[in-house]
This record gives sequence, structure tokens and C-alpha cells, in this order.
Amino acid sequence: MKQFFFYLSCLLFVALTACTEPITVGNDLLTGDRAGVGQTTEIPFTTAVVADDSLLVFDVSENTVVPGFSFGATQDEVFGTWKSSFYLVPGLPRSSTTGLPVLPPFSFTDRNVDSVVMILPIDTSFAFFGPNRTFRYRVGKIPTRVDQSQDYYADVELTRSLIDINRDDELTASLTPTLLYDTLYSTTGDSVLATHIRVAFDDAFLADLNTRDDSTFRTDSALATLFAGMYMEPLDNPDGLIALQPQVSGQTPIAGFYFFYQDTSAAMTPRLFRLPLSLWLPNYERDYAASLVGNLLADGDDLEQLAVAGQAGVMTEITFPDLTSLEDKVINDAEIKFYLESIDGYDYDTYGTPDQIGLYYKNNNGNLVTISDRQLLRNGDVTAIARAYLGGFPVADENGDIFYRPKLSLHLQRMIAGEVPNKIYLRVIPTDRDPKRMILKGPGNAERPATVKVTFTEVGG
Repeated sequence: MKQFFFYLSCLLFVALTACTEPITVGNDLLTGDRAGVGQTTEIPFTTAVVADDSLLVFDVSENTVVPGFSFGATQDEVFGTWKSSFYLVPGLPRSSTTGLPVLPPFSFTDRNVDSVVMILPIDTSFAFFGPNRTFRYRVGKIPTRVDQSQDYYADVELTRSLIDINRDDELTASLTPTLLYDTLYSTTGDSVLATHIRVAFDDAFLADLNTRDDSTFRTDSALATLFAGMYMEPLDNPDGLIALQPQVSGQTPIAGFYFFYQDTSAAMTPRLFRLPLSLWLPNYERDYAASLVGNLLADGDDLEQLAVAGQAGVMTEITFPDLTSLEDKVINDAEIKFYLESIDGYDYDTYGTPDQIGLYYKNNNGNLVTISDRQLLRNGDVTAIARAYLGGFPVADENGDIFYRPKLSLHLQRMIAGEVPNKIYLRVIPTDRDPKRMILKGPGNAERPATVKVTFTEVGG
């Protein structure tokens, strides 16, 4: 651990002084005592495209759920077929003082519900992937309660009813905030706007609902007899994805199931009742058959072309088979550089490239975790410096060609010392929320191949 913090100190010193010229007064007196500084681009490495780990979307031990997910589908000859669906589980609203369920007023009288609408906010940070904004879909019930005592991953497949409950089968998404509900339903009389999608349930669902009394809303088990949850999947190939975010940190939740009814005891006053979400689980299906990425996945080592794609897509495995030339050296700076590869028929303007990529490694438990360098980002005092220094963002060279250049200085030092495996993985950041993807040039590419550059200080005898 002491060695790690020594390396960390060296890295921060280099980052903070990289743009400062050394003092040259008395330089001749110090020459004989100075450690030698060198640079090399001759470190061998191999690359291979591999399937990314399935995303943990619900961690029962931490009681955490993935903050956002996508909905829709894409299909092309480069990345194959992607389909993004999701499950939603309702929860009973509870009193903040007693903890008991808050029962809907309509369940006590003949105040029938006029409509039920599912509402989900759009994640404006990621918004859309692909050209389409109109999506055909189907919604069905989950017939039984979801077991929330276990972990769930993005390949989850729950039992699905074959009977649709959606009133309509098409929605158009937009970043323009629209009414959540009419001002008649607002307790303040003001318009309530948000960027969201909404899905209305059909008359059969309403008919069942309006036969129920208050007992349906007193326990989770009773609620499940009416509505244990739902799934929503795209139809056809909409050629696009919407980013959705059920809960925005620091904001009042708006996601959930809205029950609109008229209060007959108050001159037919319009009212609403919201069931919040207790759980949401994305379901990502990937089929790379007959695609470029499918060929790369099947080839083993990939030296000419590489691929990365977020949301349980693909990543690039990088292996350093021989690091003996760097023994007895302190790594001052190490970077790996990848150029974006243009593919005929695939438009990066339409299908956006990632805003950031980063390096990961597999710990002793086999889990992908960020390399040592990126741990600097946990310290708020150096976040801006670390982000600028660690790289991984798209940059244009003098010819306008785009490249990505993430750093691995500390982690390479740990590789040399044998503290961590000699393999690292290039992934989209954040890999859980961003579905963007791209093809990169590998180390064997004829034009602008991937390279590694290491600057070091000699410390050996």
C-alpha cells in the first residue's frame, strides 16, 4: 500500500508540473546525480474484442438499482441487433409518519378511475441514440410478484403475460417538456411539465381495477392480484433508443403509475393517485450474428479493428505479454492511443460515438473495476486535474482525425510489480447508461495504428 501511494504522489507531481519548464541554473552541477529519464513506444501488446460483462442492475446487498436504462432497438451490419426492453414493479405509497400504505380514495366508493398512465422521465443527459423518435411497443403484465431478495442482471427474463394491456401501440419521444397532467389535477393549479414518455393502459385493465375495493391496496401481495408489474418491449425495429431515468437525484420522483379519477364528493373534482416504482429492471438482448462485431468476437486476437459498446455490449481486452523492459523503472506517464475507424455505411453522426472511454481490470473476484489511475476521481479536490490528465475523451488531431487516449500510468507500474493481471479492458463510460458504440483501429492497422507510449525514470543500479 505504501508503494501505491508513492506512485500516486509521483503521478500527481507529474500532472501538476507537466506544463512547467525546469529551472536550468546550476544544471551542470546536477547532471551526474540525476536519474535517467527515458521514453519508449516499443512495449508489445495484443488486443481482442470480447463480450462485456452483463450489467448488475439490482444489487440486493447494497439495495441499489441501475440509475438509468434504454428502450428501443437497432439493427445494422456493424453491431448486429440490439433490443432494449424493461420491467417495472409498483410499490405502495406509505405514510411518512406511520409507515402504513396510503390508500387511494377511489377504492372506498364508486369514484371510478377514468384512466391509468405509466410515466417515465427521459434521461436528458443521454437522450437518444439513433435517428428515430417514434416507437411502436407492447406492454404486458408480470403475473406474479418479483422476488426482491436476489440480484438481477440486464439479461433478466421474467415471466410475461401474453395479453397486452396498452391502450395505444405507438409513442413519439421528445426533449421538449410536456404536461404530466392537466392543471385540474394539480394541487397548486399550476402546470406540471417534464420531459417524459407516457403509456396509457387499456379498458380491460380499467374494468378489472374498478371492481376492486380498498383491500387491494393494503399489502403488496394483494396489489399483485391486480398488478404485480409490467414489461414493455419495442415492436419491429424502430432504429433508435430512448434513455430513461426513473429517479433523478435530488428531485421529487415523478415516475410511476398515475390513476386519474373524479371525486364525486366534491362536485366531480378531478383527482389523481400515484403508485411509485419499487423496482425497475432493464432487459438487454444482443445478437451479433452476421455483423462486423460478430466476426471480431469470433476471431480471437483482433489487431486491425476493435470495438467498444456500452450497456452490456462489447469491450476490448488489452494484454501486455512482456513488461521486463520496464523493470527497475518508475513510470512517470503511460498512455494508450486508439484512432476512430471509419466504416462504410455506418454514420457516426447518426449513431453517436462515446463521450468517454476508460480502462478496467478484473480483481481477485473476477469483477471488472476501474484501474488504479481512475481512483483519483474519487477525490473531489483533484477531480478536474485528474479528468484532464487521465484522458479517454475524443480529441481531433491536426488532420481532423478523432482519437481517444486514456492513461494507465499507476496501473502499469502495478502490472510491472506483478500486483495486478497483465490484462486491462477498454469500455464505454458510464457503461451502464450510455449505449453508444464505435469501431477503433487496432495495433495492426495499416493507418494510424493503436500505440502505447511510456515515459519513465531509471531507478536501477
